[in-house]
Amino acid sequence: MNLPRSRILHMLVTHGPAPAPDISDALSLSAATVNRELEQLTRAGFVSASVAIPGNFDSIYASDAPQIFQEMTRVCQFLGLEL
Repeated sequence: MNLPRSRILHMLVTHGPAPAPDISDALSLSAATVNRELEQLTRAGFVSASVAIPGNFDSIYASDAPQIFQEMTRVCQFLGLEL
């Protein structure tokens, strides 16, 4: 996982759901970078996008931390590593 993607995921896990512009501002990343990385995280199942707030066209992105931990545990077990 690349650094911007890791930072975005960390922010969503530790600070909760946020729209892409807020993520971009908080992490000092370009909108294009944030959108690209959110798309990858969503495809991988680490992040989900909810319907935009009425009056605001930005989706709200959230991460399911327990699901991420379960996936990481499975990968570590597969690789013979301890978490």
